[in-house]
Amino acid sequence: MRRMLCWLLCLCCLVGLSGCTTPAVSPAVSATLPPAASLYEAPVGDDGMRYSATVALYLPSRDGTRLLARYQTLELTHSRSPAETVVRALLAHPGDQDVLPLGGGVNLTLYGTNPVEVSGGVCTVNLASSALQLEHERFYTVCMGLASTLCQLDGILHVNVLVADLPVGLDVAGYLPTGAVTAHPGEDLTVLWDQMAARATPLGQSVSEMPLTATVTLYFPLEGGGFMPETRNLTFAGQTPAQLASGVLTAMSVGAQYLTGACTMPDLNALLSSPPESSALADGSRLITLNFVGDFTSRLALVGIDPASMMGAIVYTLTTLIPSVSSVRIVSGGVTYSGVSGEKTGSLTFPEGNQRRSHYAAALMEQVNVYLASGGRLKAVVRAVPCREADDPRTLMALLLAGPTTAERAAGLSPVLPEGLGGEDVLGMGMSGDTLLLNLSERFGQRIMEQTMNEQLLCYAMVTTLCEAGALRRVRFFFAGDMMEYLGGTLYWGGEFLLNRVLIDRTIG
Repeated sequence: MRRMLCWLLCLCCLVGLSGCTTPAVSPAVSATLPPAASLYEAPVGDDGMRYSATVALYLPSRDGTRLLARYQTLELTHSRSPAETVVRALLAHPGDQDVLPLGGGVNLTLYGTNPVEVSGGVCTVNLASSALQLEHERFYTVCMGLASTLCQLDGILHVNVLVADLPVGLDVAGYLPTGAVTAHPGEDLTVLWDQMAARATPLGQSVSEMPLTATVTLYFPLEGGGFMPETRNLTFAGQTPAQLASGVLTAMSVGAQYLTGACTMPDLNALLSSPPESSALADGSRLITLNFVGDFTSRLALVGIDPASMMGAIVYTLTTLIPSVSSVRIVSGGVTYSGVSGEKTGSLTFPEGNQRRSHYAAALMEQVNVYLASGGRLKAVVRAVPCREADDPRTLMALLLAGPTTAERAAGLSPVLPEGLGGEDVLGMGMSGDTLLLNLSERFGQRIMEQTMNEQLLCYAMVTTLCEAGALRRVRFFFAGDMMEYLGGTLYWGGEFLLNRVLIDRTIG
């Protein structure tokens, strides 16, 4: 019994001591989530749009029978097409134990202010005059190497190769057009050349009697001004420059087959007062003269075609296909056009009446999709922009900020971004992997807070427009350098936004 009492006394002491060391319980505090963390810094300016990518450069094997890939990592930028950078890398490749430089012993470089143009799935590469040192078969190999390299890039299906603004003839007489070429990386180059050489006029036969089937790039004027290409397989009765000119005018008259917003074309050959003429210029190049009826421009205006855009489309078509043609002279009622004005071209003057492709470079367009509001959905509208601006996210943001046209508003489309904002409200753009970092101004964020439009559509119009145009999968937003969580109160802005195609209205019209 005494032992039991001692044990109970010790137990009571222990309970008492433990009660003295128990801390007081604090009143309950309501739990909150910490602010969302960002792994990125807000970009200022657009230097962050640069990125690295590994591309395949196709060079001829040393035995000349194949194109072999050599992989090279290049510094590119999301604000312009990678095509020119890739071409420069291909031309500069020194070769190795298995492949030759693209030009063999001839140093190939680019020519002109805009030596690589990409529009409508067609890339045109303008080489410097050193390429004329190449034999015809070697030049064709150069074309194959350029096409196989460029056609791996998104959106490029065909390649034209010019030399100092001139198409090259692949036969001795200089009549066989190269035409638009495409990728043949795994095929025997000798077989490809034999197929091309078989189209040349045999010795003793008139070139006017040698039929030709070729892939041709035709340019068409757009309703809003400017022009864009389509490729077409065409057959010509003969290969003289005049026959080729007449053939492409006939094909252009049919109109574009799949190009959005192309003008309805008149019958160009019916508007000619005489067949196309070919003549030699003092520099050795060729001139095509087109004699149209006296009311040529008024007939174009009657069907809503900007004369400058039509002339640019004709000049680009002829100087892309017909060997050695550098210029086109357009005559109406016996009067040679010495100048023309257009919204996309500005005012142009033509010394001696000779129109060259360089006159119209600013009017070569590319089309992009911009998403506007249609009820509670997003609807794509097509916008034509100068081809060198088509990959620039700033161009896309400017189109979104501009909103719908008068006709589009009448059709029920409405702006997706608040009014009163401009390009200065886009403070910076950058890339991190496949994520676009978009830093918008404080005013931009304030306008979103004040707006009454659908905040989800506002956000996803930017996301969809920007991501569809490039190798982007998501967008992260900043406002004056800060990541915001809520602006209008209905959308959480603190995360990364992926394309949301559920919001897109795909009805036609």
